[in-house]
Amino acid sequence: MSGVIIITLLSFIFGLLLSITYYYLNKEDEQMKKIEAMLPGFNCNVCGFGSCKGMVKQALADISNLKKCRFLKPERLREIEEYIKAINK
Repeated sequence: MSGVIIITLLSFIFGLLLSITYYYLNKEDEQMKKIEAMLPGFNCNVCGFGSCKGMVKQALADISNLKKCRFLKPERLREIEEYIKAINK
């Protein structure tokens, strides 16, 4: 009987950990998609990051990487910078 209780508790704990992990990974993915939608979307590789998705990953690491996008308008650049600063607080 104690074995059933232990397995049930372990299953509950592992399920809880998986739920928490999924929540945070999904939240980060949504933020990346929102930033990617703000970019021009040409996937031209002019910035050197391969695609707009690569640009987003690098911009989250260092916000100054956004300036490498030649097609990004200044007002959109400020908008993305403000968004990244807001999510990093």
